[in-house]
Amino acid sequence: MISLPNELLMRIIQLTDRQDLTEYLFVCKYTFHLVRQRVYKKVIFPDNQVTEADVISFFKLYANGIETIKLPQSQEFSSLVYEYILIHCPRLDFLQSSIYPKQLKSLKYLMRSSTCFMTTEIPVDLITHHDLDTFHSSVQTTTYFPCCASFFIFPSELVPEKNSPLTQISHYFHHPGALSNAILPTFGSDLIALTLNPYDVLTASVARLIVAKCPRLRYLVVPSVKAEGLWMLLRWCHTLAAIVDHTRRLFIEIENQRSKKELHGILELYQGCK
Repeated sequence: MISLPNELLMRIIQLTDRQDLTEYLFVCKYTFHLVRQRVYKKVIFPDNQVTEADVISFFKLYANGIETIKLPQSQEFSSLVYEYILIHCPRLDFLQSSIYPKQLKSLKYLMRSSTCFMTTEIPVDLITHHDLDTFHSSVQTTTYFPCCASFFIFPSELVPEKNSPLTQISHYFHHPGALSNAILPTFGSDLIALTLNPYDVLTASVARLIVAKCPRLRYLVVPSVKAEGLWMLLRWCHTLAAIVDHTRRLFIEIENQRSKKELHGILELYQGCK
């Protein structure tokens, strides 16, 4: 097998589009080190036996291309860890952790308004509106989960660097076909958060429409759920981080439900909804 000079390999990689770089992870050790900072986009840390040193060591190797991060649940990290992430992950779009509001507020000067922050499983007495009101502005919106001590900060429709798209829909008037014919075809590509109308039950057809039209969706509030619709979202909507079911007041954290055993347990809750 003929090997190419490292200088030529470097030049080839420099001229290659980012989406085509994955194969260079497996060419040789040299190309792996060249592309690893640009290829890996998502990291989900396990919920135990992860230290601050482990987190920082990972981002020293892969930070530049990372867009989605889920840190261990119910685990405190110092501001040093979050500072490192916010400084060294220029493409960061979504960060889920158990960071406290006051700590997040202290990091505001490092945050980009286009990045989503989801905080779950923190002591309820630490969720202070005074701290979180800082993020509710013309470029950011704060949403509180009704079922647990959690909140979600995401870009509003006025984020300059996103060319002013509509990123959230919290309500809309009911009309047959409104969701399928007007709302999602028009705004779906930019939506990060969506609250369905009380009449739009999450059926298989609605879920199929959301999967097709909402490639960036992170947070979905539904009036009620059919098992087939929930299965389709869990299986095919890879960006979704949480579903809130108002009928059951149930919060489904998607990233923690990927195993078949856990997924089966969730779906059993909805078998009576067919």
